[in-house]
Amino acid sequence: MKTRKATIKDIDKIICLGSLINEFKVNNKVVNFWPKKVLADCINSKNNPILVVENNKEIIGFIIANYNPSFKKAIIENIFVTPDNRGEGIGKLLLNDLLDLLKKLNCEYICSLVEISNDTAIDFYLKNNFDKGIKCVWLDKIIDSLFEKKK
Repeated sequence: MKTRKATIKDIDKIICLGSLINEFKVNNKVVNFWPKKVLADCINSKNNPILVVENNKEIIGFIIANYNPSFKKAIIENIFVTPDNRGEGIGKLLLNDLLDLLKKLNCEYICSLVEISNDTAIDFYLKNNFDKGIKCVWLDKIIDSLFEKKK
C-alpha cells in the first residue's frame, strides 16, 4: 500500500470516515470533524498536508497535519485507519510519509494532542518515537459559525 496526497474528490470520504468516531470530538458545541471548506483549503495548501491510503481504490486511512513554516512546527490534527484495517501498519505508513513530506518543507518539530484515556493512540505515538509530554486541558472558543455544531 502507498499513501498519496488527498484531492478534492476525497473530501466526502474523509468526512464520512472522520465522522464515524468520537475520538475527534473536543466538546459538545464544536463539530466533531472538519467542515468541508476547511478540508478543501487544506488540500489546496502546501502547509496543511492531508495524506490518504487506499485499498482497492477505497480510502481506508488518512492523516491531517497543520504546518507553520515560521515556527518550523507541525501539529498532527488527525490520524485515522478504518477499524478493519488497524494493526496492519497503515498508521505507521501514514505517519512516516507525513514526516518525510514535512521534512521537505523544513519542519523541525511535530506534536499531537491525544485524549488522556486513548491508550491506543498514546501507544502508537510512543512506538513511533514520540515523547510523552505534559497533561493538558483543551480550551477553545468558536469565533465563526463554521465550527459550530448544528442543532
